[in-house]
Amino acid sequence: MQALLGWLGVGFGHLLAALPLGASRALGRAAAWVAYWTIPRVRRVGMANLDLAYGDGLSRAEKRRILRAATRNVGIVMAELFQIPRIFPHRAEALVTIEGAENIDSSRGCLAIGAHFGNWEWLAPVWAHHGQKTAEVVRPLDNPRLNAFVDKVRRASGIVTVPKHHAAAEVKRLLEQGYLVGILADQNVRDRAVPVTFFGRRTWATIGPVLLARRTGVPVHTLSIHRQPDGTYIERFSPEIPMVHTGDRLRDLVENTQRLQDAIESVVREQPDQWLWLHRRWRPRERLDREWAERLARQVSEK
Repeated sequence: MQALLGWLGVGFGHLLAALPLGASRALGRAAAWVAYWTIPRVRRVGMANLDLAYGDGLSRAEKRRILRAATRNVGIVMAELFQIPRIFPHRAEALVTIEGAENIDSSRGCLAIGAHFGNWEWLAPVWAHHGQKTAEVVRPLDNPRLNAFVDKVRRASGIVTVPKHHAAAEVKRLLEQGYLVGILADQNVRDRAVPVTFFGRRTWATIGPVLLARRTGVPVHTLSIHRQPDGTYIERFSPEIPMVHTGDRLRDLVENTQRLQDAIESVVREQPDQWLWLHRRWRPRERLDREWAERLARQVSEK
C-alpha cells in the first residue's frame, strides 16, 4: 500500500508540474475543496483552533470563511511546490517581490524563522534565486518514494535541504559558512521545547532556533511570504529580532523563544486565512508538562 501511495503521489506531483501555473493552482484548489467537505478532521481541527485563537472575537461565519480560505491555501501551496523547477529559472521576478532585504547582512549567516503561511514552500527558493546561499530545515515525508521526489523538487531551486531530525550540527555548519537557514517554527513539538503563549493560549515551541543563534552568534529574522489577490507574492524580511542575555540560561531560553513566537503570531494575525489552521498547534503535551515542572524544581533546589 505504501508503494502504491508513493507512486500515486509522485504521479499527481508530475501532473501539477506539467500543467500551466494557473491550471495547476486550479487543480490544487479543487483538491482542497474536496478535502474540506469530505474529511471531517479538516473542519473539526480547524474550527477548534480558530475558537482557541479568537474566542468570541470573530463570528462563526468569519471563522468558516478563514478556514475555507486556509484550506484552499494548502491546495495552492501543493500545486506551486511542484512548479518550483519551472518558476525559479525564469519567472520568479514576475511573481515575487522582496521587501526588507536590506535587513539581511549577506556576508554572514542568519536564521530566518517562518511559519506555514502563504506559500511557505517558496520562502527559501526566492532568496536562493537571488544568488544567496540558502538552506531550509524540512520534515521528511513518511512515504520514502514521495519524499525523495519532493526533496528533488525543492533542491531544483538551488537550496540545501536539511532533514529535521538531528539537524543541529548540520545547520550550525551551514550558518558558519554564511548560509541563510530557514526554519518553520510555528508547530506543536514533542521535545526540546519550552512553554510559550500563542494567540494568548499556552502551548509549546521549539528551542532549536534560540540555541542555534546563541551558539553561532548569528542574527534571527522572521521571513514571511504573503499571497496577493492577483496571484503574486510579497516576501518580507523583518529587522533582526533582539535576543536577551541576562545570564539566567533558562529564563533567557523562554523569553527569546517567546519573542520568536510573538513575531510569528504577528504575521499570522495580518492575514489569518493564509495560515495552516489544520495543525493542532495547541495540543497538550503531558510529558513536556511533567519534564518542565521537574526542570523548574531542579533549578529552585540548585539556588
